Amino acid sequence: MKYPRIAVFASGTGSNAESLMKKMKDLGCEIEFVFSDKRDVGVLEKALRLGVKTYLVEKTSDRATHEEEVLKLVHRHRIDWIFLAGYMRLISASFLQTLQSHHQGATQIVNIHPSLLPAYPGSQAMERAFADQVPHSGITVHFVDEGMDTGKIIMQEQVALQKFESFSDFKMKMHSVEHRLYGQFLENVVTGKIPTLSYKETVEC
Repeated sequence: MKYPRIAVFASGTGSNAESLMKKMKDLGCEIEFVFSDKRDVGVLEKALRLGVKTYLVEKTSDRATHEEEVLKLVHRHRIDWIFLAGYMRLISASFLQTLQSHHQGATQIVNIHPSLLPAYPGSQAMERAFADQVPHSGITVHFVDEGMDTGKIIMQEQVALQKFESFSDFKMKMHSVEHRLYGQFLENVVTGKIPTLSYKETVEC
């Protein structure tokens, strides 16, 4: 069976990325590579420990040049899907369009976010929801567009806040749901329940 080629982009400690790497191994295949835009972050150590190839292209103020270097990696490995896992830089419309041109127009970049989008987009989503004591927060898996957590929602799962007296307990529960939900989506991609449009070279006329 031919498995889709999957890359994980992350900028931090990498708990979600680690969960994805382990899930892929359980499914009998491998993440193609883990990419980070930050040096000396936990995700790179976790990937190396699990025997997964890593790349580092440090973030600069020139986003176009940075994305050009990242796209070279994507093209070299003929990546089908990109899973963002704590990747802290917005993807530009140009980057998305370039990838879509290799996948028959399909957007095969996904992200996981710790809120029930469209509520609490952006950073500190768990902290803000807990401070507001909303009845429910939760986890969202969504396609990526050029906005801040504005892409089409794929999967969501609620977490009731009233069950938790401390933020640390709430955060632990949210992480466990993140790992399970993202792993479920990954399995659906790998097993073909969610179809993949494989990477193809574009032809210039």
